Formats: sequence, C-alpha cells, structure tokens
Amino acid sequence: MNFSRCFLPFLPILASVCALDAQIMHVGADHARTVPNPAAGDSTFIFVFFASSQRVPALRARTPGKDTADFTWYRFDESTRNIDPVPVETDRDVPESTLVSVAEGGYMLVYDDGKLSDTFRTWVFRDDVRIDSVVHVQNCDHLTFTLYPSSGGRLFSTYYYFDFCRLDDVMERIISNTFTVAWDADADIYAGASGMSQAWKTSASYSNSLRAPFAEASYTATITNVFGNKSKEYKTQRIQPMGVYAAFDVLKADKSGIFSPTTNLKGEALWRMKLDNKSINADKYRWIGLNNQDVNFLVNDTLWRFDTEDVIEEIVYKPGRYPVRLTAENTRTGCIAVSSATASDGGARDYVVEVSPSEFAPESLPNAFTPNGDGSNDVFTFVKSKRPVSMNAMELKIINRNGQLVYKYSGAVSDWEGWNGKVNGSGSECSSGVYYYIISGDGWDDKTYDGKRYTGFVHLFRNN
Repeated sequence: MNFSRCFLPFLPILASVCALDAQIMHVGADHARTVPNPAAGDSTFIFVFFASSQRVPALRARTPGKDTADFTWYRFDESTRNIDPVPVETDRDVPESTLVSVAEGGYMLVYDDGKLSDTFRTWVFRDDVRIDSVVHVQNCDHLTFTLYPSSGGRLFSTYYYFDFCRLDDVMERIISNTFTVAWDADADIYAGASGMSQAWKTSASYSNSLRAPFAEASYTATITNVFGNKSKEYKTQRIQPMGVYAAFDVLKADKSGIFSPTTNLKGEALWRMKLDNKSINADKYRWIGLNNQDVNFLVNDTLWRFDTEDVIEEIVYKPGRYPVRLTAENTRTGCIAVSSATASDGGARDYVVEVSPSEFAPESLPNAFTPNGDGSNDVFTFVKSKRPVSMNAMELKIINRNGQLVYKYSGAVSDWEGWNGKVNGSGSECSSGVYYYIISGDGWDDKTYDGKRYTGFVHLFRNN
C-alpha cells in the first residue's frame, strides 16, 4: 500500500517530527510549522533554519524500529514545478538516512522497507534576516526612518513556497511576514519634556516616523520576523536634533512674596507671577501676554512682551483672563515651537491665567462670636469658605444698639485681622449684645461695594 504525505503533524517546534510508520526529522531547525492545503486535504510542513545560528541544515529519516529500509531523497524543481527525477541521495537497506547541507526549497522522501512504501514532502527555508541600511529624513516636526532589510535576497514582506502535495495542481503560496521592528536611542531624546510618547520604539513597518527629537543620539533597529528570527542590531550615525520644545513654569507669589512653581493657573487678585523657561533645544525666545483669550495674537491687545530667556520681572494681574504664549526658536535650524496646554476637547490652547472677579457678600461674615479668650470663635472675621475674593480695600464699621461707633477698620482685606470685641482706641471690652455692621469696599476689577447694601447684625456673647 502506498501513502503520500506532505507533512507529519506532531510536536511542531521540537527537534524532531515523527511519522506513524517511519520517522522524518529536521536536524537543528530553529522554527517549524504546518500550513494547511485544503485542496489536498492536507498540510505542508515548513522547516526554518536561521543563518545566524550557523548550523548546517539537514533532514533525517529512520525506520520505526530496528528494521532497515531504502531511503531515496528528491528535490522539487521550482522551474518545472515538478519533482526532479534524479535523486539527490539514496541509502539502501539502512535503519536511518540523513540528507546533509540542505539548501532552501522543497524535498520529497520515498521510503520503502519491502512491506510498506511511504512518500514524505516538506519545505525548507534558509532564513537570513539582516538590516542592510537605514535612511533618515528630518524636519522641524518629525524624524522619519526608512529601514531597508534583507532576507536571503527575497522580498522581505512575504515568504514564498510551493505546495506540491498534488503534483497535478502545484500551488505557489506565501507566508506573510508579520514582523516587528524594535527601535531605541543611546540618549533620552525627549529628556525634560513631559508626557512624550515612547510608542516610536516599536513599529510594524519599514518606515517609522517620530516627533523630531530634542537631543543628539544614535538610533538602533532590530527586526524580528514571523519565524522569530532576529536580526543583528543596526546602529545609525549620530543625528543632530531639529525638534524644539517650548514650555515654561509659572511661579506664583505667596503672601510672603516668595515665588514657587504652580500648576493651578486660577486664583484671585492680585495675581503676582514670574515665568521660568523650560524649553529644550532653543536659543531664542519671545514671551507674549494678552488681555483676553479670544483676542488674536496679531491684534494689538498685548499687555506685555519679553525677549528674554526667563521672565524675572514680576507680572501683576487684576481680575480677567490672560493668555500667555512662549515662542522658542533654534536659530541654527530655524525650527520654532510654541507652548501649549491641553484643552478640554483634547486639542492645544494657550496657557491662560484666570484671575477671579471680585466677590463679596454679607454672608461672608458670621452672625455671632464669643471673645472670651478660649481660642474658639474669639474674633469676628470672615468665614473661610465664604471669604471675599479679589477685593482691593474695604471699610468696616461696627455700631452698638445706641448708634455709637465702637469699631472701624479701613485698609486691605488681606490685612484685616478681625474684630476682637473691644472698642477702638480704648481697648475696653464691649458688652454682650447685638451689633450692627456696615461694609463698603472696592474690588481689583474696579467694582464698588456700596455700604448701604452690605450690612448685617452680629451677636457678641460673653460668659460673665
């Protein structure tokens, strides 16, 4: 009885693959797989030998036991799409046969032990993955690499083989090379830039485009193909950066006048700030501050402009919205970058300092206090959660039930320490009872708070 077999589907990536009636094995293959042939109701066995392993490809067959058999090896002729009738090797009456120095292509083995005759077919790839060259093109926005690989002289994107399970219907087939390219650099090309993606380090294409780097570096590339064959690392020449990164920190003053970085660009007047340049790969700078975000930067609504590296001059803002833009340039390359923040819709916008409008309400003051020295509620002052916002100055008068003025404060809102329940000037304590207050003031946005409207009562309690 004759059997025609294209493959023997057992243990696909081990050192040997066994038949039921005999054995056929690869010797040192680095990869093995089966690919189906629905038309023949069978599959083709693929053996892959990596050139980098420096092993000599070989195929081996043996009888299932201690018996002997005749082994005849044939090559598949790709030009005629048929089996070459001249055997490449014949071993007679032996338990084992080895075909050494196997070249890439298709092979057929005829096995005959006098009782059983079998035919085995397989395909061998001699795979050499290497990078021949890497070409780069760079502009102010992107650095693009194009990688030129080689794999045994064939088109690297696919691997071609012939399925000759049926000699009356030989089919040319392909294995798609779903390769990956691992990229890296010998320097942090985006050092100092926050949130820069590192996705460029992995690619599934010959071409890889990344944001123009900010630092000089050499780049390396390594290909891993569909068989798991990995090329040697290819290293480029050192590439000078063209990318420019424009960024800055806002330094806001606290009550003591000490400036420190802040990411919260919302607050109340007076807003006092300086600007610390964090740009990369630039040597020329221009700062612009506007009065309204909706105003075009070409329109003459500029509040201030600086052409220095940092803005060490204190900038003071009253209530309003104030876009700030930094333009950084590399005069060697002519590349320019503009600072931007992330908008709510995911796009880019200018950094905007938002200073709250003035706000004051009678409910910002409590309706009772107990100046008894116990450390709790001893002072009549603003409720923290309702304190005035962006107020410039105020005048506060407190009158007793007889219409007499017992306390008065006039000055900055931030300087008012509150009323301790004593009469202005004399230091004598006011008695328990109900007092009437009147407040007037001005906001930093020039809004006036009329004392006729901002009035209320406060209860003073003493534990006598």
